[in-house]
Amino acid sequence: MKICLLIAAAALLLSATNAQAGTIPYGDVGTVAPTSTFTATATGNVIGEFVEGGIASGGGAIDQDSIELLDLTQHTNSGWVFPNQTTTPGTPVQFLSVKTGDVLEFKLDNYTLNVLLSSIPTDSSDGNNHIYATSFSGGTLNNASIPAGTYIGFEDEPANFGNGRHSDWNYNDDAFVFQDVGPNINSSPEPGGLYLLGSGLLGLAGLLRRNLRA
Repeated sequence: MKICLLIAAAALLLSATNAQAGTIPYGDVGTVAPTSTFTATATGNVIGEFVEGGIASGGGAIDQDSIELLDLTQHTNSGWVFPNQTTTPGTPVQFLSVKTGDVLEFKLDNYTLNVLLSSIPTDSSDGNNHIYATSFSGGTLNNASIPAGTYIGFEDEPANFGNGRHSDWNYNDDAFVFQDVGPNINSSPEPGGLYLLGSGLLGLAGLLRRNLRA
């Protein structure tokens, strides 16, 4: 029984390390964000809250954009919503009905440049990941009250479009918070998290040795 409890404690420590939230907005400007995969965490309608987009709404996008949510499991989509130059921060939209575990994809249509960009790199026109995702505990973003959920920031320019235009990888061109959408961020724990994890596992190993001798 004691061994099982120790193993469970180790698993909890590992999950706590991996669940650390990232910064809002994106903190590693100039670098492509780690790719995230998305699934529905509840059955029902996915609700998204607009945070920022075009210059008028406090965002960094000069282009005309809209986004779409696709349910790859049920082969359904929301259609194009949240026009970034005219949507008010805090505006909610009911995207589409999903079931728990459905695999989801976010796409952005940059009408100005006529390019499609995605949370799935192979579906982006330049083959890069154009979404930064992290957890959001709820509060004020861009002077709007936003509920807890998954924060998603889009980079709306491709890596190299030509004519001197290229992505700055700041992921603040269009931003949203989605409820009942869970991200799996494909990145390694930060050094601080690794240190805590290592220290915790060493401590648990010591406890395990003492209990085995008892």
